[in-house]
Amino acid sequence: MKIQYQTDGLVIFESELFRTTTSLVTGADYLLLIDPNWLPGEVEFISQYVDSIAGNREKYLLFTHSDYDHIIGYGKFKSFQTIASENFVINKEKETILEQIKVFDDQYYIKRNYPVEYPAINTPIKGDGFTLQLGAEKYVFYQAVGHNKDGIITYNVSKKILITGDYLSNIEFPYVYESFKEYKETLDKLRQIILAEEVDILITGHGDFTTDKKEMMARIEESNAYIKELENVVSENKSFDTDSLFEKYHFPKVMMDFHKKNIDLLQKEMALIKDHPQETAA
Repeated sequence: MKIQYQTDGLVIFESELFRTTTSLVTGADYLLLIDPNWLPGEVEFISQYVDSIAGNREKYLLFTHSDYDHIIGYGKFKSFQTIASENFVINKEKETILEQIKVFDDQYYIKRNYPVEYPAINTPIKGDGFTLQLGAEKYVFYQAVGHNKDGIITYNVSKKILITGDYLSNIEFPYVYESFKEYKETLDKLRQIILAEEVDILITGHGDFTTDKKEMMARIEESNAYIKELENVVSENKSFDTDSLFEKYHFPKVMMDFHKKNIDLLQKEMALIKDHPQETAA
């Protein structure tokens, strides 16, 4: 498995699949593992790495959201104390998510040496500004709805690490499963955090980290620009310039499906706003 980035206090692992990242934050007396994934050999690599450095540290496992690729390694780390959003805990689609893992494993004849289960969460994160002390380090959490309904943003105040889940990827345009309105609100939230806080490194769920604040802000602008163009296309019933889109995003065969699903969701969302303006404003 590729290690994308490594210092004494942070390792970013990168899967062969969708360039999905797993992060490992280590302090003097704790470690925090985030979204261990994908293939059994990759999960085993992460597990062995964690075991090699864990010592007597307290071990925590955090999920940025409940998409199946981000919870797929849970069963390997069931002894860890778990953290996720409150919405993650009350998710009504748990069985659907587990079925997606089973379908993936069946499709590629994959067997895992750990159980495939939906994560049980010890510490549910509520609202914005929720704080946790892990070892000697402070974490602040924010809700991140839009991509799906149960995401969280994680900010390590002590190490100045911002973990965004499936937002601000440099290799994907916004994949919106839940709500464009809420996705834009999450982008605004990310902007406020980056402007207000010292952020030394931003880690996204797919693609490359960045240590450049200008790059962080540029990713926000690119996400907003894609959504704005999509809104113009849907409201004016025009065609989207996919040629330009896929000059930047390099996997058009799979990404076109996500793009079309974005259009379908936005059409429904804009129709709802048109038909019920007072309800959607509230």
